[in-house]
Amino acid sequence: MVPELSDGTIVLTAMAGDADAAALVAGEDDQIVRWLSGGAATPETAARHIDRCAQDWRGDWFRAGTALAWGIRDATTGALVGTAEVQLSSADVGAGSANLSYAVFPPWRGRRYAARAVALMCDWLTTATATERAVVRVEPGNGASIRVAEQCGFVPAGRGAGPGGVPMLRFVRVLG
Repeated sequence: MVPELSDGTIVLTAMAGDADAAALVAGEDDQIVRWLSGGAATPETAARHIDRCAQDWRGDWFRAGTALAWGIRDATTGALVGTAEVQLSSADVGAGSANLSYAVFPPWRGRRYAARAVALMCDWLTTATATERAVVRVEPGNGASIRVAEQCGFVPAGRGAGPGGVPMLRFVRVLG
């Protein structure tokens, strides 16, 4: 079961159904495609993504490749405004660490929704897992994501390569 997390302004919930798939497709812009998804979504690929997310929550959270994903929703309207994700097992970030990622759809940017989602994920990691560190990996040109990491108390921890050898900055926050 997907835990629902909220700070009163946003709610992290499970994504489900055609409405959320349509919202994922509609909310995607060039920045999300470039920095996160790697390709434009279609209703079919969005629906498959939502199904895979539900399966990951029901499976072994620590299996390599598992992504525990939430939809970020505006607490007042219930609108899907973005996505947030935790990977508890990733060779790229090391044992005891979780990799975090996030995206907010263009109409909702500038409201600190990504920072709020990161804070909720870090709180959840502290209370629901034995994770010691949260890691955010960001391409150097993605200034908005770098600002989110810094706002949430992450500190620079070097450089590395992401998928396909893409250069990445690494930010770490000790949990607890």
